[in-house]
Amino acid sequence: MKPIRVGIIDIGSNSIKLQIAEGLGGTEIRHVHFEVEEVRIGEGMTKNPPVIESDAIEIGTQAVARLHSIASQHKLNQLSIVATSAVRDAHNSHKFVDSIRTATGIELRTLSGAEEANLIGKGVLQDPKLATLNDFTLFDLGGGSLEFIRFKNQVSVASHSFDLGAVRLASQFLHDRKKPVSLPQRENIENAVRTTLQRSSIQPDPGVTTAVLTGGTASILSQLAPESGTNKRFDFVAARSIRDRVSEMNFDERIANLAVPTKRADIFPTATIILCELMQFLGCETIYFSFFNLRFGLAAEMVEAHRSANL
Repeated sequence: MKPIRVGIIDIGSNSIKLQIAEGLGGTEIRHVHFEVEEVRIGEGMTKNPPVIESDAIEIGTQAVARLHSIASQHKLNQLSIVATSAVRDAHNSHKFVDSIRTATGIELRTLSGAEEANLIGKGVLQDPKLATLNDFTLFDLGGGSLEFIRFKNQVSVASHSFDLGAVRLASQFLHDRKKPVSLPQRENIENAVRTTLQRSSIQPDPGVTTAVLTGGTASILSQLAPESGTNKRFDFVAARSIRDRVSEMNFDERIANLAVPTKRADIFPTATIILCELMQFLGCETIYFSFFNLRFGLAAEMVEAHRSANL
């Protein structure tokens, strides 16, 4: 069977990514190529109403156009452009959608929170390193939102999308993100996370004490985690230690001492605070990292649809 090759341009609040993948038969999705543009379009999410700033529309469109050009070199069966929290919430999202259509000729698909969580769930189940994990909670921590999915016997039993992204909360609670995070600032972020979770239907499950993290924060934390067989992981004490260390550092120290990427160094403390509060609220003792995400879930969906249409 000839492989089905698909491309996904994923427009997040904090970056824009291109994933090229192939379906080889069955449900397996193989990585082919990946590109990322560190373009932050979600800075206007704390305004009332939330907006995508005009310069972010311009820079974001240029980034998508570059990734579209790269994708066109890969002989794809299909290319999709999708957007998540920032475009979903922006009062002026139609301007961004129009700009992307003009630049690429493709209609941007804005995912609902439920669609985003569903695709992330499909994606993470593609990860062979998680094959032995039956019961776990998945956190996809982005710039604008947090997707929560609980798995029992590798089947999704609950999911929710929260407005608890790292860019969103950093914009809301940190006046100068290059300075160390003070204890009152940290407590404000923790309280926002805790209050949001308490008001939701999500509750701790004593039978699920393992978590899996995807998203940009997972990439950084995985570099700081000790090896555990083929998987890298943190226990809660280690995660809390990283949170405390990075909160005491200024912007330059985060880059120099922890090798945090420059484009993410301003929001990394906020991301670790969110993560630790999630783990504490839900009683998670261990957290693993996965790089199988929304894009892999959408690739699986696209490959399946292409096969069905060509039977």
